[in-house]
Amino acid sequence: MTLSDIANDYVDDLGLRPATLDLEFVQRLNRAHLTHYTFNSLSVVLAQEMPLDVTHLHNKIVTRRRGGYCFEHNKLALHVLSELGFDARLLLAKVVYNRDTDVPRTHRISLVTLDGDDYLLDVGFGPLGPRHPVKISTPEVQQQGNEQFRIVNVERGELGLQVYKDGDFFTLYTFNLHHYSEAECTPAHFYSHKSPDAAFVNNLVIAKKSDNQTESLRNGTWQRTDNGTVTEHTIASEEQLNTVMKEVFDLEIDLATAAFLFKKFVRPSLNQ
Repeated sequence: MTLSDIANDYVDDLGLRPATLDLEFVQRLNRAHLTHYTFNSLSVVLAQEMPLDVTHLHNKIVTRRRGGYCFEHNKLALHVLSELGFDARLLLAKVVYNRDTDVPRTHRISLVTLDGDDYLLDVGFGPLGPRHPVKISTPEVQQQGNEQFRIVNVERGELGLQVYKDGDFFTLYTFNLHHYSEAECTPAHFYSHKSPDAAFVNNLVIAKKSDNQTESLRNGTWQRTDNGTVTEHTIASEEQLNTVMKEVFDLEIDLATAAFLFKKFVRPSLNQ
């Protein structure tokens, strides 16, 4: 497939025709991507190769429905937007989770400019990520379904993406508007899926998000948030893990793989 074919197939797969160069289309893309393709660490925890060429990403995410994490999801989405003619480019962010800490830029996001306004697009952050593009030029709260997001100035030219969580605004990550190259993603991507200290290396993480419902799994805990109501379940067996991965997250994983994941990531969490 050509790069143009990949973009067209992605658009068709998500039912995004007609593809017009406006904010409504980017909003539709954001929602549809999160609904159809899972955020997960499967390739990381199974020690699979994770090349970032667009052909591989399309095959993995769109054709095989295996999902991925930020360097995969957001690169594919950026490629599609660029092929369609949007003014969009790569940004890199620091995941801080509301801490005052200095960490490397290990999260990939996209900047989309429409009618003179800049928007943050992120289809690869997992259960806490935004469902719609977030306008950057305003500090006002932006309602997205039953969630609220805002972007605030942090310091030294850094901006922070915040979500309203547990009664207050919580900073997910910080970023700036510098121009980054694909080459700068290489060390961050390598760290994120190879370092023994990386969160994705040490945790089985899966998430899928629709308009008012979020499904997420982290090791032995499966959580569903439905219109703001949270229901939590404990994964008690490899068979249950296999069923949840198939029926909730649409991931076709054989029982042997589920057993391996249960033994390595779920069972230890049950004993904590």
